[in-house]
Amino acid sequence: MRLAPFEDAAFTEKMNLMMAAGEVCDIVWVAPWISPTFSQLVINGSLLPMDDLLQKNAAALLKDMPPAAWDVTKIGGKIYAVPNQQIWVKPFGFFFRKDIADKYGLDLAKINKYEDLEPFLAAVKKGEPNMLPLVQTDGTPGNVWMVETFGFDPVVTQDVQAVVRYDDKNLKVINAYESPEFKSAVELARKWYQAGYVNKDLVTRAEAPAAMKAGKFAGDIGLVVKPGGDTEIQKNNGLTVPVVQKSVTVPFMTTGAASATSTAICKTSKNPDAAMQIINLFNTDPELYNLLAKGIEGKHWVWVDKDKKVIGPGPDAANYKPGRDWMLGSIFNAYYVDADQAAGDMIGATKKLNAGSAPSTALGFAFDPTPVKTEMANVTNVVKELGYPLINGMADPATVLPEFQKKLKDAGMDKIVAEAQKQIDAWKATKK
Repeated sequence: MRLAPFEDAAFTEKMNLMMAAGEVCDIVWVAPWISPTFSQLVINGSLLPMDDLLQKNAAALLKDMPPAAWDVTKIGGKIYAVPNQQIWVKPFGFFFRKDIADKYGLDLAKINKYEDLEPFLAAVKKGEPNMLPLVQTDGTPGNVWMVETFGFDPVVTQDVQAVVRYDDKNLKVINAYESPEFKSAVELARKWYQAGYVNKDLVTRAEAPAAMKAGKFAGDIGLVVKPGGDTEIQKNNGLTVPVVQKSVTVPFMTTGAASATSTAICKTSKNPDAAMQIINLFNTDPELYNLLAKGIEGKHWVWVDKDKKVIGPGPDAANYKPGRDWMLGSIFNAYYVDADQAAGDMIGATKKLNAGSAPSTALGFAFDPTPVKTEMANVTNVVKELGYPLINGMADPATVLPEFQKKLKDAGMDKIVAEAQKQIDAWKATKK
């Protein structure tokens, strides 16, 4: 087996070239949020259907995978990828340093929506002259407005927000940017921006951990609150104090979240059966999975507590740090790198969260952007030009929101909504 990793920045170009040239490959990582998207690869004929291969070569994987998960990688009734098991829902919420939360009396039990945080944010702003309550980073904005927070399933893309409500059995597609929820969210973001609860100039994602460690920010919002996430946040930001976290979202499973990282077989594979056997092992064999994800035992990692599956860095750990566990198979096979997460049974808790979350009524629907390719590009540009500043609170909704909504219409948002409705109606008919 030979691995051929791509750098993040080169992924789209190299994948497009490889597929266009019909280059021989066996196993590829796919996702709906990066170009070429999973659905584009299927539509272009670059991937093999897996149904027969799974039955023949992956009994252990079929037994381990929740049955509903297969719907998210079906196109035209056939399975084209194996979802990599991880957290499959997006319970968005917030975290704060525990010392600050305790100092200013943050009562998590009383926080059920972001507005409930305002007295605490005001107290931190007043009492900590060298610290802002919330950090705001660049890139795709989140903060108050993450579409799933409000019960919407983004069935097109995270920028082109043609959505359905996760519990809507009629599967009516709407423009989320015209919803009352979006208006309220950007008004709240603007209020917090003007109150000085967030930084005026965006911090890069790379700079944020150092800024958090230096005590410039008390916390963050608009992130997935997952089991063991508090320990992970503390470690990733280099904090010496623990953090507290809470979700303000009803968790539900979407196609985008459950298929966010998947594994497929190339149409050009010369031995699809062997490829399927390897995928089966990636997802069910902890030793192979951790060899790829963590490296060689005794060299790149060592056991800290073998009974509890906790490992620590080995003598040559610095020379093998792919940091891509989520791309390689089921992360439920991963050894723990944190004793607290092991003690809290993070993996078991995540499985329970997945199993206990309602599936979106659009689970399994995959949008084909081909008929509205131009409109998709135009709308994305408008969202980045005017939508992002609104979501970050940098633009005044009173004047910019109407302009944003008009420019979306001019760019073809209504046509995208209509196309999504047409496709989802056709998909719904096949489910009867």
